[in-house]
Amino acid sequence: MAPDGTTAVGKIVEALRLRRTGEGWAGEMPADVWGQVVFGGFVIAHAVSAATRDAPEGRRLHSLHAYFLKPVVGRTAIEYRVRTLREGRTLASRLVDARQAGMPVLSMTCSFSRDVDGYEYQPPMPLGVPRPEDVAAESWGPWECAVIGPTAPDENGHYSSTHRMWFRTRASLPEDEHLATVFTAFATDLTWKGARPLHLDGDTRGIVSMDHAVWFHRPLRPDRWCYYDVTSVINAGGRGLVHGRMYSDDGLLCVSVAQETLLTPFGEAIPR
Repeated sequence: MAPDGTTAVGKIVEALRLRRTGEGWAGEMPADVWGQVVFGGFVIAHAVSAATRDAPEGRRLHSLHAYFLKPVVGRTAIEYRVRTLREGRTLASRLVDARQAGMPVLSMTCSFSRDVDGYEYQPPMPLGVPRPEDVAAESWGPWECAVIGPTAPDENGHYSSTHRMWFRTRASLPEDEHLATVFTAFATDLTWKGARPLHLDGDTRGIVSMDHAVWFHRPLRPDRWCYYDVTSVINAGGRGLVHGRMYSDDGLLCVSVAQETLLTPFGEAIPR
């Protein structure tokens, strides 16, 4: 029987509680959540959790750039070393190196800043997006997802959005200065079919995340409904690029995402 929402979210929260080691932090993902290979979004969240352990007071994560180097397996410790690259009055930067069984699996840079008053602009949330209560929702791990699907193709067969969905955690998150950002980072990898070559009509087999960039413009509460709009920018050279935008329920653009994937036709060996 699938766990209820509180249990599913609690299991992820517990897995994100890293323990201090001699040279950094360590933790692992239970293999019974998604199987033997750990979902990339969790690895990103794990690394963000490590980076925020010594985040400067009064500053929040505003960007990250990560490279997936090898698959991460469950029930095996992931060790994180966090190095300070910059400690300025406004900006602070960290480098996170993740290793499993002595092998590098992720390299990520993070930047922290305090929000200040300034000019404000954002593109509006797309019009005509169905409300989450009007879309059939399904559970996926700690997430409740109301998947809308792509927009209708134009006369040339192009889609303005290749993946649209509402999402939120299946239970409220504990109060923690950085936990909402950690779960938001997790959700940025929920690009799913948005990265697919369109002619495969939804076949996501053979799609592997290579690198991942996120900009956190405003704080976002992932335990409330959030809208994720993903666009496939290009498929070329065996790779794909998607851009994504996350909006709060009241239409504020809070997060931007860029993700490059390796696109291998299903049945061929995936290079590493």
